Amino acid sequence: MTSYRISQLAERSGVPATTLRFYEDAGLLPADRTPAGYRVYGEDAVERLAFISSAKLLGLALEEIRELLEVREEGVCASVRARMLPLVAERIAETGGRIAELRAFSDR
Repeated sequence: MTSYRISQLAERSGVPATTLRFYEDAGLLPADRTPAGYRVYGEDAVERLAFISSAKLLGLALEEIRELLEVREEGVCASVRARMLPLVAERIAETGGRIAELRAFSDR
């Protein structure tokens, strides 16, 4: 199994090391530790970061992302999808409202 130190994961994923540490503190990205205390991440961390990035693009809050990751960990895609659809629909509605506000502002 491939493992990455924080600098390697940052380079591979394009996510800064400071963000990786923040995600770990927020409970989004678990890391093992070497005997010397260095963070070590498994191959699944790359996929997990891709999921986090996608969820952030949707405007999901970190707490919502954490909940989805917990469901995702269970390995049941249908459960993730069932939880994700209402969140995405809510974001689409919010974005539609924001677009309307911006159009109204632009018209003024």
